[in-house]
Amino acid sequence: MDQLNIQLSAASGVPFYRQIVDQVAGMVRSGQLSPGQKIPSVRVLAAQLMVSLITIRRAYADLESAGLILRKQGYGTYVAERVKRAARERSLKQARDLLKEAVLRAGQLGLKDKEIVDLVERQLR
Repeated sequence: MDQLNIQLSAASGVPFYRQIVDQVAGMVRSGQLSPGQKIPSVRVLAAQLMVSLITIRRAYADLESAGLILRKQGYGTYVAERVKRAARERSLKQARDLLKEAVLRAGQLGLKDKEIVDLVERQLR
């Protein structure tokens, strides 16, 4: 792959590395980037986006730690083969964290456990 379709906005207030992580992760999760597909090197992407090598290295490190990409020294950077599993695990963790926060907040509002369970069950229907 020669280029990634990434748009950076200085006006957004979101650091460039985070914008890169979010957009590449979205491409991987949506299937725009397939498991095993090669993506641009740090140098190539830095030149394409006109950002520092450090910015791309940080973004790639975050993507690698999330299990979305794999860097092979001397061979390049690829979308991880097990990306669906990693994406699913990350989604489950985010859902657990959100649900935990909602349950805690509902308890702080004075709702009893049974009332919270009833609310969750109604939302599932």
